[in-house]
Amino acid sequence: MQHESHRDKQIVSILFTCVILAGAFFVLSPFLFAIIWAAIIAIASWPLYLWVEHKCKGRPILASWYTTIVMSIALVGPISLFLIFLSQDVVAVTNFLIEADRHGVAAPVWLPKLPWVGDYLLSQWNQYLALPDQLSGVLHQAMEAKLNVIRDTARDFLLELTGRLATLFFALWVLFFLYKDGRKLIALINQIGYRWLEKRWAAYVDLVPGALRAAVNGLVIVGFAEGVLLSIVFYFCGVPSPFLLGIALAILAFIPMVAPLLLVLIGIVLFASGATFAAFVVVILGMIIVFGADYTVRPMLIQGGTRLPFLAILFGIFGGVLSMGIVGLIIGPVTLVLLLVFVREASIDPASQSESPTYDFFD
Repeated sequence: MQHESHRDKQIVSILFTCVILAGAFFVLSPFLFAIIWAAIIAIASWPLYLWVEHKCKGRPILASWYTTIVMSIALVGPISLFLIFLSQDVVAVTNFLIEADRHGVAAPVWLPKLPWVGDYLLSQWNQYLALPDQLSGVLHQAMEAKLNVIRDTARDFLLELTGRLATLFFALWVLFFLYKDGRKLIALINQIGYRWLEKRWAAYVDLVPGALRAAVNGLVIVGFAEGVLLSIVFYFCGVPSPFLLGIALAILAFIPMVAPLLLVLIGIVLFASGATFAAFVVVILGMIIVFGADYTVRPMLIQGGTRLPFLAILFGIFGGVLSMGIVGLIIGPVTLVLLLVFVREASIDPASQSESPTYDFFD
């Protein structure tokens, strides 16, 4: 009888706990994305905060303000530059299309020289851009049927952009408090972890911060540096929209061999247009940057902090992005690190407290 009463109490306790957790998740769900980003930034930049705190002579509030300002500049600055260059490119393309519709623009002489797609692109150019009023006639017919769709798309884009900016600023606000109360939060998390997982907690808490910093360094910092270097090369070689194209290539570089193929395509276009030297510079320097960043520096940084094989890193990146969006770039590899720790725990013999034979896969 006492056993049944104890079991009933356990069931009630579990249900009560689930209700609390579900309610907290429901309340925090609108801010969950920002809180996750703030936590990722805080863990990745914690050594920087400790250095700033040391320079501030142990004043946590002042150090939290300084570090938050530094991280805000590091995040908002590139986004602002991206929006500025994007607006400039949109204006330039719009002016070109207006000029083409007013007077007509002859196709470039190099366009039909492009392999495989040259003839098709030439026919499309002649159909829409070669003579005056061709583009406006097509747009007039399309606009009558799609005006509402364009308006709704523009409204949704504006709402999405506003929401993303609000999430960013909320994440930076949360980041300040994570810096300020970071030590208390770490102590609380460790206390809970050691209480419920006991000796298991040490393996997880020892690997996850380093794995997360390695993922941030390998994915975000290396990707940003790769985009900047490619943009500089494109700019001096006269490639249109160099900044946006460089960032796009850096993002597409996560897909194996896509960035080298796009570099070759850009080189072919430059070569067909008569810029032979620029074509060779783009291909050669671009390949050096892409292969150096994607196949040397990034794997070394991520594998050094996570001890994951490169194939598992790719699964973590792509699986994380498909399931969680951009935040999955970081969460995906870290989740596989947790799986790696779990597999290592499963290989330990409790009787002898020694691991069974290990495999190169985990080395």
